[in-house]
Amino acid sequence: MTKRAPKPDKGQQAAEVALYDLLISLGCKLEGELRDTPKRAAALWAHHLLDGEHQDLGAILGHGSPTKSRAPVTLFNVGVHLVCPHHLTVAFGLAHIGYLPNGRAAGFGALAQLIHACTARLVLQEDACDTIANAITEHLDARAAAVVIDAMHPCHNVPHARSHRARAVTWGESGTPTGIRELKGLLRKTVKANNC
Repeated sequence: MTKRAPKPDKGQQAAEVALYDLLISLGCKLEGELRDTPKRAAALWAHHLLDGEHQDLGAILGHGSPTKSRAPVTLFNVGVHLVCPHHLTVAFGLAHIGYLPNGRAAGFGALAQLIHACTARLVLQEDACDTIANAITEHLDARAAAVVIDAMHPCHNVPHARSHRARAVTWGESGTPTGIRELKGLLRKTVKANNC
């Protein structure tokens, strides 16, 4: 059974009109393959590209599960996309996170969902890293958290011919300085070992 796309709401319908006007203003003729582009593009933006915008980060992490472990918890190679707030281009890359539990731990699925909620929105990559790290220390009461995102940004790569393969690597951190140092060292070592 195929999954049906959600019915467009008023916001999505307004986006369709705006996209129609944008394409017309750029001199595009909305015929053939372009006939349904405003509708398809509006649905993509509403249901995928920006679906992290209004998610409750605390609800995603919940209260976690009780744990006696104080060893680092890491999650690597989580695929992400981010929408550049300056140019509306979509960046793609990988996120790697680590945290030091303090009595509670989140499931790996919840961590991946948190990453998605913080990146599937109009956001600078640097801010996404900070938001993820802060959410982990705030909602899980973790001793420290560190995040690294490695992504390719068309808004930089397309206009600069020599930069077509350039990637941006950004870090976010929250918690105790000692814990942050431990996690950043662990993340660097694991990322390097796995050629992430």
